[in-house]
Amino acid sequence: VNLYTLGKVDFKQLNVAVVGTRKSTAYGKKMCDQLIEGLAHYPVQIVSGLAHGIDKFAHEAALRNSLPTLAVLGHGLDTLYPAAHRPLARKMLENGGLVTEFISGVVGDPQNFPKRNRIVAGLCEATVVVESSESGGSMITANLANDYNREVFAFPGFADKESSKGCNNLIKRGKAHLIS
Repeated sequence: VNLYTLGKVDFKQLNVAVVGTRKSTAYGKKMCDQLIEGLAHYPVQIVSGLAHGIDKFAHEAALRNSLPTLAVLGHGLDTLYPAAHRPLARKMLENGGLVTEFISGVVGDPQNFPKRNRIVAGLCEATVVVESSESGGSMITANLANDYNREVFAFPGFADKESSKGCNNLIKRGKAHLIS
């Protein structure tokens, strides 16, 4: 796989993926912030997908804590999806950057995002799922990370909340270590 980059991309860093639902809650944002604040004392790079919700929070928290952060994109470097995250992506170029396997001209079609998730899982020594329903991109990433023999961690949540069912099931099935 060829990877195309923009910014100050260093693949030799210790990479930690922080992923989760686009429909995050205040709890998910809080857990994401606390996690990354705690990681700021270590030489790690935060990797996520620049999507709405947890991905965005992870990139923002990394920048606030002076950690490099990489966004793995589901399209070429000549576009940005979601467009609302352009200012964030520009900031990321100063301490991290953008990574994709897609050549310029490839747009963010839905089938590209699961492909992107395999790059996230493959780049990272550990994947942390902050909040997730039972299906979606973060669950794809967590399952791929397990398949790649990488460490997977998840925050538990309320049993009756859709945004916690994926994390709770990963922990229940022994596919993720519980973070408390």
